[in-house]
Amino acid sequence: FAKLTQLLEEYSKVFVVFADNVGSSQMQRTRVSLRGDAEVLMGKNTMIRKVLKSQLTKNPDLESLIETVKGNVGFVFTNRDLK
Repeated sequence: FAKLTQLLEEYSKVFVVFADNVGSSQMQRTRVSLRGDAEVLMGKNTMIRKVLKSQLTKNPDLESLIETVKGNVGFVFTNRDLK
């Protein structure tokens, strides 16, 4: 709960990744390659939705993220350019 709230406040950009059929070693390599530039968060969908809903007053744009939290998804937070 606190980790996701902190990431939402710390980073200006977030994108959703779908992690079906992604092994733990591939996920670890991805995390290592992003270290310093971005942070990956995977978690329970119910908890993620709850945190996003609690942050809607601060950032109404999070509404669109709530709808994407289905299945095996994660979030990548960054302040870098997404191009």
